[in-house]
Amino acid sequence: MLKRLRIINIILFSLLTILLKAEPLSAEYLITPDSLLSNSQFQYANAQLWGYLRLGLTYLESPKPSSPPEAVPPTYVHPDSRGFGTYGLSPEAYEDVQRLYSSFKNYGWQDILCSPQLYELANQAFADLLLKHLQDYIPEDATQEQIFDIIHRAWNLGLTGFKNGRETILSRIRRAKEFKITWRINH
Repeated sequence: MLKRLRIINIILFSLLTILLKAEPLSAEYLITPDSLLSNSQFQYANAQLWGYLRLGLTYLESPKPSSPPEAVPPTYVHPDSRGFGTYGLSPEAYEDVQRLYSSFKNYGWQDILCSPQLYELANQAFADLLLKHLQDYIPEDATQEQIFDIIHRAWNLGLTGFKNGRETILSRIRRAKEFKITWRINH
C-alpha cells in the first residue's frame, strides 16, 4: 500500500511539474501568417527584398547577429529598453504599422511579442511603411544594397530623424558595410 501511494505521489508530482512548466497558448497558435496578411500586400518590402533586409537588420540590431533572425525571441528587450526582438521593433513603430495596415488593428503589442510569426510580419510591414515614405531617397533602379543603406539608417534614426538629416553613428555604418561584404561573399 505504501509503495502504491509513493508511485501515485511521484506520478502526481511529475504531472504537476509538467503543468507548471507549460506555457499558455499564445497568439502564435491561434493565428497563421496567411490569415493575417499575404506578402503580396507589401508593396515595397516584398518577400525577396525583405529576405535580404531582415538578414541585414539582424546583423545590425540583434544580440545574435550571426544567427538567423528566429534565434532571438520577440520578447528579448534591447539595452535601450525601447526595442524588442531581433530587429528592435518598438511599440511606437508597431502603432505606425497598425495605422497603415488595418489587418494589424486586431492585434495588440502583446500579441506581437507572443508570436514570432506576427513579429516577423509586423517588421516586414514596418519596412514596407518606411520604404513607402522614403521613395524620394531611393533611386528608381536601386539595388537591394542601396535600399538597405537607406532603410537601416531610417530604422535606426526614425523616419523624421532620417528626413531631417540626422547622422547615423559611424560604427553602425561600418557594420552595415560589413554585412554587405559578408553577404556578397556568401551569396
